[in-house]
Amino acid sequence: MSQALRSGAMLCVGAAALLLGGLAIGMTRAWVDRHLLPDILVPSDRLMTIVQIERLILMALALVLMLALRWIRAGRGDRVWRGIVIGMAILLALPASEVILQWNSGRKGRPWTPGDEPLRRVDPLLGWVYVPSRRVADPEYAWRPLYQIDSHGYRVAPGAPPLDLTAPSILFVGESIMFGKGLNWRDTLAGKVQGSSGIQSANLAVNAYSVSQSFLHLQRELPRFRNPRAVVFLFSPSLMVRDLDHNRPWIDSAGRWHAAEPSWALGHLGRVLFPYHGAAAINEAIASDRRLLKAAVAMARARGARPLILVPVFQPEGARELALGRAIFGNGAIPHLMVPLAPDWRLPRDSHPDARGHAAMARAILYEFEGPESLTAPAVHRQSQTTLGRGSDPLTGARRISP
Repeated sequence: MSQALRSGAMLCVGAAALLLGGLAIGMTRAWVDRHLLPDILVPSDRLMTIVQIERLILMALALVLMLALRWIRAGRGDRVWRGIVIGMAILLALPASEVILQWNSGRKGRPWTPGDEPLRRVDPLLGWVYVPSRRVADPEYAWRPLYQIDSHGYRVAPGAPPLDLTAPSILFVGESIMFGKGLNWRDTLAGKVQGSSGIQSANLAVNAYSVSQSFLHLQRELPRFRNPRAVVFLFSPSLMVRDLDHNRPWIDSAGRWHAAEPSWALGHLGRVLFPYHGAAAINEAIASDRRLLKAAVAMARARGARPLILVPVFQPEGARELALGRAIFGNGAIPHLMVPLAPDWRLPRDSHPDARGHAAMARAILYEFEGPESLTAPAVHRQSQTTLGRGSDPLTGARRISP
């Protein structure tokens, strides 16, 4: 190896070692809080374990590079070049891995798997919606929960006819938690509220939706209902990570709609292993979600329906979740109901709330909607809503905050 080539190699290897070592040292808890969003699918302690493992890997790589630097300095650069060749071979294998992963999952660039139940189909505005008029048992769970999707694409009770769009209805908007993933209808939030109130539940929730998609869905579907009594919109700081995935349609903080960007299967793996985001991107997601939740509340009120943002919180609530909640709801302009859920109220080997969690959310909502403006009263147009009920539900500990 010539002296010039050796000097160049030493410079590059040394710079890479310093960079990796600096990243490892800089990945403190404060740094993680600024760059990592909580994920309802991954408990916070597991996220921190992942971070610590990644720090150790970065430190190990930095040490390997420092060792390579010594080899180059000692004139044994051939070992380094063999390592570079091996690394290049791994990089060249990535495109083949991408093709295999896309073919095996059937996603073809989509953020959802076509074979998962309930089945979905492409929608130009929303990204995807449920295939209508289907009844199926979910094979993902040993107890095979039964899902029935009516002709409108909404979940209904097994054997029930399609929803009557002229009847008084409570609309439930959100993703798989609101849908009742892994549960039979009678155990879901929507099913329990319908059974107790006697008012038709319209479950518009679709698995894996972001806040933008849920808002767009409500915007499209709400005008179809002649007598909406209430709109319950699910939001959780632990789901905000989806708002940063632009492999689905999304709305920015200025209210502009954007089409989905192409998605890579390896990119999804990268988001799992390295779920870090810039502070600017997180602030953008906060501003966008705040704008969309306010707009959803205004949309419901314009149709004479009582709006409520439902915020389920698995206990204990982390500092990052608290900070994000304050950033979204801090000024009190958005009516929301926080419902604490016990940490073990989850489906077996699954992150979704179980029947106990859904029962707690249903009790909180029913408690919230009791009072002088009962949902059984005719819906009227309301320009403003000063109170929907105050205080805490003594059964669930739910905290109600109204503007």
